[in-house]
Amino acid sequence: MDSELFIREMQAEDLDAAMKLKSEEGWNQTRADWELFLVNNPGLCLVVVAEEKVVGTVCAFSYKGKLAWIGMMLVDRRYRRKGISKKLMSEVIQRIGENQTIKLDATPAGQKVYEQIGFVKEYSLFRWVRPKGVSQSLESPAYEVVKVSEEDFAEILSYDKKVFGEERGEVLLHLFKNFPQGAFLVKREKELIGFVLCRPGSKFLQLGPLIASNDAIVQALISKVLEGFHERDLVLDLGEHHSKLNPWLEKCGFAKQRELIRMFIPPQSTKSDIDSYYLITGPELG
Repeated sequence: MDSELFIREMQAEDLDAAMKLKSEEGWNQTRADWELFLVNNPGLCLVVVAEEKVVGTVCAFSYKGKLAWIGMMLVDRRYRRKGISKKLMSEVIQRIGENQTIKLDATPAGQKVYEQIGFVKEYSLFRWVRPKGVSQSLESPAYEVVKVSEEDFAEILSYDKKVFGEERGEVLLHLFKNFPQGAFLVKREKELIGFVLCRPGSKFLQLGPLIASNDAIVQALISKVLEGFHERDLVLDLGEHHSKLNPWLEKCGFAKQRELIRMFIPPQSTKSDIDSYYLITGPELG
């Protein structure tokens, strides 16, 4: 296909086409996820058009103009090997500008493409999937886990910023408002020491972000999610540096599925506390 290709900003009327591309790849995002990008970062949501139809997408979420996360990179299979991904990446990076740290989570195949345009590896993550109906044998958690309330959110945002590196209130509030029953926290002497939020996708309930002070808190938070949602298909993305949790996840019915590579364009002015950052929000949001 040698039809002319051109890039423009995504519009609300493009979301049906974007969802079609997403579904063809078997991704987990919902229309609400696309709308989160489009409402908050309209100038960083792009499409490629050919023959009067959308054949490619990319979006970026800018956290307070300091950290930009690129995701939703999709190209119609019939239009691949035409350099569309590189053109989209070049355009969105130019729009982000030079004053922000730029990151993304890549597949192993995508890693090679992104290395060609200046991205370097930070660390690996691994996707774990747990199908509904899997039997489980959970021990009593070492910490009391309670539901998140709106009154907790100022403390959650402050705690999250120290670990993630930048304030991301729009994303965390979006997750909480869309699925408040999947938001839990742990406190010790009235001090927040861990929390988890969940996002219902088109295929899985995604656990994350999950930020905590130690592995035992993580186990308590995940156990609470399993207690309430064990009859749903679950997915989580765990940093490789937290591999001590792998046997426990297997005991809970999770199976390791595939690798993701967290990458950034040097220099990296915004850094996360990866020791406390256990489950990411999702590959498209960091």
